[in-house]
Amino acid sequence: MQDPGRLPAPDDTGSATEERFAYQAQAALRAVMEMLAGGGVLHVTCEHFEDVLVARTDGTVPGGAALWDFQQIKSREAQKNWTLSDVLRSKALASLLRTHRVLRKHQDLTYVLTVGVEGLLSADADVRAVAQGRGGDSAEQLDKIARYLGADAAEAAGFLRLVRIEELPDRYELERRNRDALFDLAPHLRVGEVEALHADLLNRVRLAMGGRLGPRWQALVTRLDVPETVLHKRLTPQKLRDVALRLDRPDLADYVRASQRAAQVHPYPEAESPGMPSLSSVYVSQRLHRITPGSGQPSGSPADQSPGEVADAAALLGGAPVCLVLAGPGGGKSSLLRAVQAESAESWPDHGQGLLGVTVPATALLGSPLPSALAAATTRQLAAFALQRTLSDELFLNRPAPGACWLVLVDGLDEITDRDDRQNLLRTLTNFAAEPDPLYRFVVASRPLPEKEVRVLGPGVPRYQVMPFSRSELSEAAQRILDGLGVPESHKAARRLVRVLDDAYLTDFALTPLMATMLCQLYAADPGQSLPDTRGALYAKFSDLLHCRMSGRDQSGVRNQAEAALARFGPTAMSRAHDLLDQLPETIDSLAFGRHSGSEASWAGALAALDGARRPRAVPEDDWNQFLSSILGRTGLLTITGDGFAFLHQTLQEYCAARHLARDSSSHARELDRLLGPWKEDGETNPWGAPIDTASYIGFLIDPGTAPPTDPLPCLKDLAVPDNIRGCLLIATLLSLGTLLADQWKPLVQAAAQAMATACADPDGEATPRVWAASVLAELDLQRGTTSLETLADDQGLDDEFNKDPHNPDFSDRLLAARRLLELDQPRGEEACYRLVHDPYLDGSVRVRAAEVLLSSGDERACRALEHLAEAADLLFDDRLDAARRLAALESEAAVHSLHTLIEDYRGDPDWIDWCIAAAQTLDDLGDPRGRQITDELSAGC
Repeated sequence: MQDPGRLPAPDDTGSATEERFAYQAQAALRAVMEMLAGGGVLHVTCEHFEDVLVARTDGTVPGGAALWDFQQIKSREAQKNWTLSDVLRSKALASLLRTHRVLRKHQDLTYVLTVGVEGLLSADADVRAVAQGRGGDSAEQLDKIARYLGADAAEAAGFLRLVRIEELPDRYELERRNRDALFDLAPHLRVGEVEALHADLLNRVRLAMGGRLGPRWQALVTRLDVPETVLHKRLTPQKLRDVALRLDRPDLADYVRASQRAAQVHPYPEAESPGMPSLSSVYVSQRLHRITPGSGQPSGSPADQSPGEVADAAALLGGAPVCLVLAGPGGGKSSLLRAVQAESAESWPDHGQGLLGVTVPATALLGSPLPSALAAATTRQLAAFALQRTLSDELFLNRPAPGACWLVLVDGLDEITDRDDRQNLLRTLTNFAAEPDPLYRFVVASRPLPEKEVRVLGPGVPRYQVMPFSRSELSEAAQRILDGLGVPESHKAARRLVRVLDDAYLTDFALTPLMATMLCQLYAADPGQSLPDTRGALYAKFSDLLHCRMSGRDQSGVRNQAEAALARFGPTAMSRAHDLLDQLPETIDSLAFGRHSGSEASWAGALAALDGARRPRAVPEDDWNQFLSSILGRTGLLTITGDGFAFLHQTLQEYCAARHLARDSSSHARELDRLLGPWKEDGETNPWGAPIDTASYIGFLIDPGTAPPTDPLPCLKDLAVPDNIRGCLLIATLLSLGTLLADQWKPLVQAAAQAMATACADPDGEATPRVWAASVLAELDLQRGTTSLETLADDQGLDDEFNKDPHNPDFSDRLLAARRLLELDQPRGEEACYRLVHDPYLDGSVRVRAAEVLLSSGDERACRALEHLAEAADLLFDDRLDAARRLAALESEAAVHSLHTLIEDYRGDPDWIDWCIAAAQTLDDLGDPRGRQITDELSAGC
């Protein structure tokens, strides 16, 4: 179909008329309303050739082609009827003739030429004839019009057959009719909503008249059928999809709009300062690595997406009914979920995977049916983002669009303190996801949890680890954050910051989004300062920075604000307020400890219950409560939620709780002993079954930045022994968190590394714990750990127990070692897997799985490895068949050859007839006609 938008217009300067022609905008809005009502309008283009260009597919033109209506809109103040002379003097016909002269050269265009006039036509026959396309019927009239237009009679006659004149209401009546049409389209909307919708539509028409209608992404990422300049003048159903949603489902539209706003708010402390850009401006795409349940190892099963690392994590999530996303403290879980939600809301409903995201804290899903919990939680969360109505259960009981699903993004599973509650929630989610044609899909984000707690998900649920930033990603993130903080030449400042981190050996520490954000803010506050050398010291410096900002001497400082709010109530009120502000850091720490210990009291209520925060008699209760709430909000550590206040990040709560305990040596010792208890109990159990979620809190309790009252080193030394893999894993985790970076911890880290080196090299040790020990060693000393894993992968005696009772190949310890090595050092890991493929002493099923791991890693030798195994005479039939079937998805011709070889090798043995038939049926599935013949022959011989 030819589109006039591709043609150069003879006069396309209408942009300058935008302000003058309010009537023209209302006239164009008529066609837009018809498009929204499904009345056969394809799209409306403003100021291209004519004032308005309407494309219709209403059956007028055979074959479903478009009818193009080029409209000249004329208005005037005088309320008198239009004569033919008036129409000619308006130059509307002259403009349409110029358009006609361009269009008539294109035989595939069907079009009409319309003059829309404000008011009525006179009763004169000549103007009535032109209005009906009969302007050339009278020779005298034809001659008059032709002379006026400067055309010959034949050209004018052909032109006038296409011309129509339409009487339009006066400007006030036209606007009223457009509003009434909106009421008819959406009778369920309130008057104010219709008024806002009318104003929004009219504004978009005016933007189109000025050539400024977005979105710009269409011109950047799509193949354009018309020039970009025309695209910015064209109103299409796609560009008005949000309006259509507001008309059809206002509650859903309200949710989408508020969700778009909320998803842009940065989840990290102080990121919402006035100079900070939106999350989308700061966000650096995160990568995910799929892991094997229970081991923390990379997954190489056939069900995997390959390769292990995924560049665009947001695009991956939502592909499975349920998936689990794991990351350590500050690892970017919340940022990732917000990015997924923002992407789904921005593109809704025309793009993406038919998924609309809804982010909700895991704690909000307890104790209520899922739709009710979603409605209540999202209403609370979005109230601050111009949500106009209370969201109902009904919204989440229905699909967001036909065939679409809700993508429920569950944040902070680990923040549910009761283990049974966590498991019950996971069971609820999996039950919803298992329904036929499910309404929901789920992404559950959490810190690492013991495997036994998430086993309820089952082995088929994908689990992903959020990868830390690469060095280049850290530099990009730093540049974006510093730019948002107003640092001049942010790209140069980011490079300087990374060099500072390198010099202080803090680069690895900074590779998580939270740490990067905090370090950038400290650097921006004083670029010349030295950076903290441990995580606790960083949090101490950061909280000091927040407290200084809160206590500024200018009018916005909290003490000046307290004076303004309470001075009128007398000196006692002011004295109580200043005492409270003096003690505020200690008070926040005390409340944080109570919160971390399970207290469910509101922050404002808990603060008001403290002796130092008692309300002075002269201050009314509402005024005092408002003062308490204001200072909580000014700390920079807390954010307002639907239920009151919460820490901006769980690690801030852990830091403050640890700082509270540091003021009482006996309480500190008891708490540390309680938390370390489970890490002392190893007993050859999977070390990743330990309570990993406590490691961050333990880190703050022992960090010099929180000034622990006693030396924690002796109790940690007890963990660094060869027979306590779990304890050494805690030390490795604390090292990765940034707690054990200072020189004083180096002997402990070295002792733990030596203990794990001893354990994994012990020839009398159990095979699986040896691999676990090598994996932990790699986290403490990468070079020694990868060398140990390589040695174990090549150790033919390591799988003796497995070979006695071969079952699931994923339980091969040699393969486990190779897969862990692959995660840490891809080239060496691939070589280890390749050696496993060709090792005749290894069980055949493990050799096939090793080839599949090669395939998932993207190794180009994987196909040849599978072909080799499919034809290897030393493998069992079922292993060869598995290899051939895996090969079939990659190279069907090679798979067919391997299957024929396999059948011929076993065809004469009656014990293998059923297996041969299965192989022949696979041939048939691959389109080999001999497969059916072999199947019939073998079946007949049974």
